[in-house]
Amino acid sequence: MNSCDSGPTDSRPVIVLGAGDHAVVVISSLQRLGVKILGAISLDSPGEAEVLGVPVIGSDKEISTWGPTDIMLVNGIGMVAAGQSNRHRSAGKMRKLGFEFRTIVDPTAVTASQVILAEGAQILAGAVVQPRASIGKDSIVNTGARIDHDCEIGMECHICPGVTLTGGVKVGRGTMIGAGTTVIPGITIGADSLIAAGSVVFVDVPPESHFIQRRETTS
Repeated sequence: MNSCDSGPTDSRPVIVLGAGDHAVVVISSLQRLGVKILGAISLDSPGEAEVLGVPVIGSDKEISTWGPTDIMLVNGIGMVAAGQSNRHRSAGKMRKLGFEFRTIVDPTAVTASQVILAEGAQILAGAVVQPRASIGKDSIVNTGARIDHDCEIGMECHICPGVTLTGGVKVGRGTMIGAGTTVIPGITIGADSLIAAGSVVFVDVPPESHFIQRRETTS
């Protein structure tokens, strides 16, 4: 991994918010990074006793056992729809208590020079982020996604597995871009939009849109 300007990644141990599917992915990244994980928090009634060997230690009330200077948090709550979600509400609640969220760059990801990663951004396994791109607070660049040069991804977005954003794409806050989507150069996607999986985005997308454009196939 090349150097980049990133959010908090210090040596404090972490607690993972959530114990579901996205938590499995971020815990796997944290384990590859060698980060000490104290446990995972289940937001519902605990279903499993552990996640990849990490104990599920209770509800978010358990976090009050530690202070903001003792630990960092990692957001393991998934984002399955555009706009505000439980993922973002939980992060806001914890920040009001003074906690910071660790920025994650999986060791198998590639982040070029002059990439800006805000607090809590997650660059997951096999993702590529090219020069002068910026990833906003709490945004996810999921497995194998490709973010080319000069892209700007706002806060609280989810760039799903296998997405390709070509050069100079701008993505507004709270947007979710479905798996396998390709966005051509220079496109702007407005805030709180949902781009359906497998789309090809070749026009600007207004805020709060639901966009779907399938690749044409030939017989």
